[in-house]
Amino acid sequence: MPSMRRQTCALVLWALVHADEKQDELRKPYVAPKADLHFLETFDGDVWSRWANSAAEKYNGRFKVATRQHEALLGDLGLQVPEEAKHYGASAKFQPINVKAEGSFAVQFEAKFEDSLTCGGSYLKFYDSEGQEASAFKDDTRYVIMFGPDRCGATSKVHFILQHKSPVTGKWEEKHLKDAPAVPVDKETHLYGLVIKPDNSFQLYIDGEKKVDGSLLTSMQPPVNPPKEIDDPEDSKPADWVDEAKIDDPAAFKPDDWDEDQPYKIDDPSASMPDGWLEDQELKISDPSAVRPSDWDDEEDGEWEAPVINNPACKVGCGKWKPPQINNPQYKGKWYAPKIANPAYKGEWSPRQIDNPEYFVDETPYMLPTIDAVGIDIWTMSKSIIFDNIVVDSDPEKVLAFGEETWRPRSEIEAQIAKLSRGSEGWVKWIVEQIRENMVAYMVTAIAVSMGVMWLIFRGGRSPPAPRSRPASGSESSTTRKRDDSPARANKDEGEETKAKATEKKEEGGLGDLNK
Repeated sequence: MPSMRRQTCALVLWALVHADEKQDELRKPYVAPKADLHFLETFDGDVWSRWANSAAEKYNGRFKVATRQHEALLGDLGLQVPEEAKHYGASAKFQPINVKAEGSFAVQFEAKFEDSLTCGGSYLKFYDSEGQEASAFKDDTRYVIMFGPDRCGATSKVHFILQHKSPVTGKWEEKHLKDAPAVPVDKETHLYGLVIKPDNSFQLYIDGEKKVDGSLLTSMQPPVNPPKEIDDPEDSKPADWVDEAKIDDPAAFKPDDWDEDQPYKIDDPSASMPDGWLEDQELKISDPSAVRPSDWDDEEDGEWEAPVINNPACKVGCGKWKPPQINNPQYKGKWYAPKIANPAYKGEWSPRQIDNPEYFVDETPYMLPTIDAVGIDIWTMSKSIIFDNIVVDSDPEKVLAFGEETWRPRSEIEAQIAKLSRGSEGWVKWIVEQIRENMVAYMVTAIAVSMGVMWLIFRGGRSPPAPRSRPASGSESSTTRKRDDSPARANKDEGEETKAKATEKKEEGGLGDLNK
């Protein structure tokens, strides 16, 4: 049995190692991307010279710069949430971007939920720092745009929230996307993009695919522009207002023969108990042929009871016989007076309309106020969230193209690795099932393999027979090739050298100088 367990472990280990080797072949060294964008954060180089944790007391979590647990691009770093059940706050500033007439605005970033997203947010806030340090960012810092995934319980949406300032009152009000798309639920990296154009249209992308095509004027709740008229707050419904369109007919009376007590179902009076039905017999009985086992111990096993079987005498039926139920022809149910039109009906009441004192029309909400910072303000019950490749620019095409160049290769590798992982898990399960179903055969095989190994070990002490022919001068016998010269060893050394170069490249990197 110990040998059998060792053989099982060896087979399972072989399957897992084989899958890992295949996955390693798919992975590629990370190369820091270069792009001419207004703001680009890849979390290379000295990240904390550009980012700062919030100084507010509520933020008891601290972000880390780390690689992913399962890498697709070796050595690629991101901003990681290391612990669950904490508040996280951090921010980075960049050169101000202003959306002027006929201008566009686009943001994009990657998020990966390595332990899945059960309850928490992973969205970004783009805001005007108003000259304050990045560490001053906190939950009530007024933002211009909040964008990104949020999932907890029944809530699953990719937020797009715009804060818009009323030119009449000077107040800022949140405008939420009405029909936000759901958050992807797997553990792979996903790309989230938002584009706002000068015709007030906007597009929300997930993984480069357009999920929402809306308008700032019609797709937000509450609307950017308030209604021209509103209900008069001083108007109230008159006490004698009648808003019931139908009433009971006052001339109608319940008929004298209407019996509300009649049941809906009754016993079928025409039914009779079938011949052979045994009312004095039980449908189930103890097996009379059962015998208490000789080794039964009442103290350890409990009081012995014979198993229960179907009563062979109940061929037609046993127990108290009940006739089947049929619809009651006398049933009428509860009587209600018929409805008639209400002669006093005045219609549905609504307050009178007055001019909205806060009314305005903003025909260019796409012209966003100044944005010069990005912040992360989240509470989460999920750890190992990774943020990466945060982009802000006025050219949507450049932003979307950057995602195709960076996220797309990573996503394709992750998809292949996930497929291999699912395959290896299934293969291991198949091995275990085969062993369980063919235990005797497997034991015999395991014993035979073990005996063969032992025979080879003991035989190894003897001198090997002389070779029939000597290899040609200068040639090398395949049995004497050095282990370090094997293709597997060479490939392994080459892989380690590649990983080392990738790590060295990552440590050199840093795109802080690209943030204009």
